[in-house]
Amino acid sequence: MLALKHFRDKAAGVSDLLNWAALFEDGIVQCKDGSFLAGWYFQGPDIQSSTDGERDWLAGRVNAALSRLGAGWATWTEAIRTPAASYPPPELSHFPDPISRLVDEERRRQFMREGAHFESRYALLIQYTPPLRRKSKVADLIYDDDPTERQSPADRVLQAFQKAISDFEDAIGDAVRLERMRTYIVTDRHGRDHLRDELVNYLQFALTGEALELNIPPAGAYLDAVLGGRELWAGDTPKLGEQFIACVAIEGFPMESWPQILDALDHLAIPYRWSSRMIYLDQHEMLAELRQFRRKWKQQVRGFVSQIFRTQSGTINEDALLMTREAEAAIAKTSSGLFGAGYYTPVIVLMGADRAELLENGRLAVREVLREGFSARVETINTMEAWLGSLPGHAVPNVRRPLIHTDNLADLLPLASVWTGRDHCPCPYYPEGSPPLAHAATVGGTPFRLNLHQGDVGHTLVFGPTGAGKTTLLCTVAMQALRYAGMRIWSFDYKRGMLATSKAVGGQHYDIAGEHGGPSFCPLSVLESEADLAWAEDWIAACFELQTGRPPQPGERDAIHRAMLLLRQAGSERTMTHFVSQVQDETIRAALRYYTLEGALGRMLDAEHDSISFGRFMVFEMEDLLALKEQAAVPVLLYLFRRFEKSLDGTPSLLMLDEAWTMLGKPAFRDKIHGWLRLLRSKNCAVVMATQSLSDAIRSGIMDVLIESCPTKIFLPNEEAGVTGTPENPGPNDFYRALGLNETQVEIIRTATKKRHYYLVSPEGRRLFDLGLGPVALAFAGATSPDDIARVRDLERIHGRQWPFTWLNEKGVAYEALQ
Repeated sequence: MLALKHFRDKAAGVSDLLNWAALFEDGIVQCKDGSFLAGWYFQGPDIQSSTDGERDWLAGRVNAALSRLGAGWATWTEAIRTPAASYPPPELSHFPDPISRLVDEERRRQFMREGAHFESRYALLIQYTPPLRRKSKVADLIYDDDPTERQSPADRVLQAFQKAISDFEDAIGDAVRLERMRTYIVTDRHGRDHLRDELVNYLQFALTGEALELNIPPAGAYLDAVLGGRELWAGDTPKLGEQFIACVAIEGFPMESWPQILDALDHLAIPYRWSSRMIYLDQHEMLAELRQFRRKWKQQVRGFVSQIFRTQSGTINEDALLMTREAEAAIAKTSSGLFGAGYYTPVIVLMGADRAELLENGRLAVREVLREGFSARVETINTMEAWLGSLPGHAVPNVRRPLIHTDNLADLLPLASVWTGRDHCPCPYYPEGSPPLAHAATVGGTPFRLNLHQGDVGHTLVFGPTGAGKTTLLCTVAMQALRYAGMRIWSFDYKRGMLATSKAVGGQHYDIAGEHGGPSFCPLSVLESEADLAWAEDWIAACFELQTGRPPQPGERDAIHRAMLLLRQAGSERTMTHFVSQVQDETIRAALRYYTLEGALGRMLDAEHDSISFGRFMVFEMEDLLALKEQAAVPVLLYLFRRFEKSLDGTPSLLMLDEAWTMLGKPAFRDKIHGWLRLLRSKNCAVVMATQSLSDAIRSGIMDVLIESCPTKIFLPNEEAGVTGTPENPGPNDFYRALGLNETQVEIIRTATKKRHYYLVSPEGRRLFDLGLGPVALAFAGATSPDDIARVRDLERIHGRQWPFTWLNEKGVAYEALQ
């Protein structure tokens, strides 16, 4: 006869260790001990730029919400650090040339390199264990309710739980952004519907470290068997399935706490799950614990003999006296009702297939915790209990006995987050799902997804002193913007900073009024529509006013109009010389002769046709043009503006103005930018303006419009940012404060590293980031010196379109593997 006892092993399995029983309601799990469990994903504010007052407010709001919880309640506040490997796939980008594709491929490989980038998610789970049934029966005897309205105990507890978590969500919702873990339905490829739940998926992740979406069994049970179907080897370093488990216990707290005291853990470049469990007590339970604590220390203030004979001559134990006073202060604090208390157990759980690497990561976490003034250790014989206690819904294992108040708890929790930007471009005019403009990095290897757009507005201001990396930023933005299909870039450059970048990606770079002979234009060449005709007449009137100091009189306007009609009939002969020959007013002829071949500006404005081709990436060097007097510069600017405006057809466009406030010195330029900021949004065009002079920006006369119209601002490092001036001569700090920055933000700008860090401020968030440029990107975006520019021109003349690869070879950049 076959002995069956060999196959009836009674040893506990993983499912026997778990407290989860069934999915009871939408987003609510019932546990084996009768408790209910619910959860949220949450996102706290990015506190890097927050003042002390803002941090205190956040901690105070969270304390107010947590202090409402009492006996039977427990929370798990969790920060999950996972590798970030979400660089947009190549098919979502539309780079039109080999160099921009090469630069993006370099950035992709840097980003995707294993262990290079990590990002954090945050979860808050709450559990309520109802009182014992006998206590409920006593309450039923005390309160005389209508018997016909009585609910079943389970329904009554569930209803109370749902109301309590709704009230809790309202109380904490103004401090952090909450998203409830809910039930949802998916349809498989066979057309069958399956029930899934975000809370169950999270419990699966907390248990195994694997992000999976599970189908819920019929009737929602049995979750312990569904989630716990793994082999478990216990020991100092347990192994669940293929994953080893290590736990770091945080203990030995410092003498005082402050908001986000453990924020450094959010910057660790290792994967982990940091679980902060709090088991709450009612006020009378807290007071009983504290009084017992006070009694223990009070007995140690004086010696045994002094206590027996009640003398005051014995030696006083100062440490015991101090602890007694602290206990009395805690009792007073608890009695106020403004603070709750409970048992706090923080554990950092690490999981991985490589045991040696896992333990090394554990030691790294210990060192970081020690650096913050806490004690920490990698668990050994207590690992299993520490791991079980970290799982949401398991309030019994690994309870740390010392009490803490909820205001200290609010300081210890991972409430602050690192703002990483949107993972897609938010502009509604771009195709849905378009990738962000660029991927950068911030503290702790956390990725930062750079977007200039806030909704459909992409206007951006860039402020920074000379040599801080402003031109490199603009070049990088331009190259990365080419990822969007049909992108057109117009850049008004200053000192040829964008020459190498534009030529490398197949763009055109023109020196307007340059010493080597710049391009020439035919402003009256396009007269087909009535709008073209009206603009041409206004342009002639502007030229006339620049020469005479007065606008044309009505009769002179009529003469201009008649001459323009004749010029339109002339077909191809539409030069300034032809116009002057057609106009019948001698005053107009004399004023406009300056712009014909007979005058000084004829070389630029009296061509038979434009000598430039208007493509997808146009760069106009403005230094020499802006050095001219207004009679020469303004007509050229007005014509370039006209060509730019006519190129806007709804496809993505970018207008970049380097040293914008040098250009704003020209009234024509200033008035045009004023209008552009208000109108170009509807044309799907973003304006990026950069300057090194904050004072010029403030005094430009349109600073209020710039701040209102440009929701995104990027500040470059400035070691003088903290310098305060006088009312007559404001300093950099005064200008930064006028732009709405607080003292913390100004300090970030002051201490940031030049040519590496950039500080972005937008309505969605604030973050110091690093472009993380590789050798290929730097070879072009960083080629801004006069020697680099001269060499690029030489190589282009010798090698033609192949010059970028020769340039990379000269720089010693290995690029072959990226092609």
